[in-house]
Amino acid sequence: MPIVALSTALTVAWVLLALAGVALVLFLGGLVATWRHTRRRPPQAPDDALPPVSLLKPMKGLEDELEANLESFFVQDYPAPFEIVFATTDADDPSLAVARRVAARHPEVPVRFVLSDDGFGLNPKVANLAGALRVARYDLVHQSDANVRVPADYLRRIVAEYVALDASVLTSPVIGVGEKTYGAAMENIQMSGFIAPAMCLALEVARITCVCGKSMLLRRSELEADLGGLESVRDVLCEDFVLGERYKALGKTVVLSPTPVRNVNIDCGPERFLGRHSRWLKMRITLHLPGFFADLLSNPVALAALALVFGGFEPAVAMAAGGIVLTKLAADLVAIRLTREPIPLRYAWLAPLKDLALFPLWVNAIFSRTVTWRGRRLRFGKNTKLLPVGPPPEPAPEEAPELHEEAA
Repeated sequence: MPIVALSTALTVAWVLLALAGVALVLFLGGLVATWRHTRRRPPQAPDDALPPVSLLKPMKGLEDELEANLESFFVQDYPAPFEIVFATTDADDPSLAVARRVAARHPEVPVRFVLSDDGFGLNPKVANLAGALRVARYDLVHQSDANVRVPADYLRRIVAEYVALDASVLTSPVIGVGEKTYGAAMENIQMSGFIAPAMCLALEVARITCVCGKSMLLRRSELEADLGGLESVRDVLCEDFVLGERYKALGKTVVLSPTPVRNVNIDCGPERFLGRHSRWLKMRITLHLPGFFADLLSNPVALAALALVFGGFEPAVAMAAGGIVLTKLAADLVAIRLTREPIPLRYAWLAPLKDLALFPLWVNAIFSRTVTWRGRRLRFGKNTKLLPVGPPPEPAPEEAPELHEEAA
């Protein structure tokens, strides 16, 4: 290689290492923010001020340990009435049998099963959720995914915080737990070691509250009167983020609780991790272009690997890159420990591997806007506006008929 070209390549390598160093400092800042936020004691309203709540559960297929996930919501220690509304767009969905089995063990909890209209919109989760919201008995509603598990005091804690702060929306940091395969471990490392710290860092440093649909507490009346209801996001894939931004634009209080929810990932292959985060990055680039490019600057492992390649594996560059990778691995393990039990050491080596795997997904998101989600092939427009690819689903009834109802 000519001397000038070699000098230029080494300069690029050291610039990339400098950026990796900055990314590492930001990541360490995320650890501090996570420690501060998750140990904060939020204001709490007294028990007699807590309103009744409808818990909305959109269902699709058999999630990992679905029965235990659902049971965690039936055993909530909550001083006011609450109900659980299960919604599906398929009357034969296998998750219904699991939900009915859990409901039968808890006759004290009012339960409804609703068939939602699959043709409500292009976002299948929103279509599913709309059916549950339509029949919810109470104005205060909490939506959560079927792969989420919570402690018995979760509802009491978040509603007390919501009421005390007079909030419009309350959401929670998301951590991944339960890994028994490499793919599940990669997912849980990303959730617990990056997504939850990123949510805390955005709040603690920039006062930005990131709303996550894994857990959202809000008032149906406010959603419908001020934001146009779920109809306003039925063709948007990142509906949680978009709704959160609309609430904030109206000057309403949006809260990130210090109480996390657990996303259970136990048995999946790396392809599910890659598919989910490929979709997330494609959403990211349509929602916030500067943030999308900042995502690369939050990946010190990928930047260090690029520096190694540009530097031609020059020893000094290799040593610096190796130091960054090892420091990031140690920081990942600390980040995970801040929000959950330590990840088994047999999975620890996956932390830098998943960071490397995210880089080609990031590059692909620049050129591709098509995703397949819950059986539908869709294309992203601006702000994750969904454009159909292929024939629409069969129309369903306009109303959301109740498949079954049990009440205490």
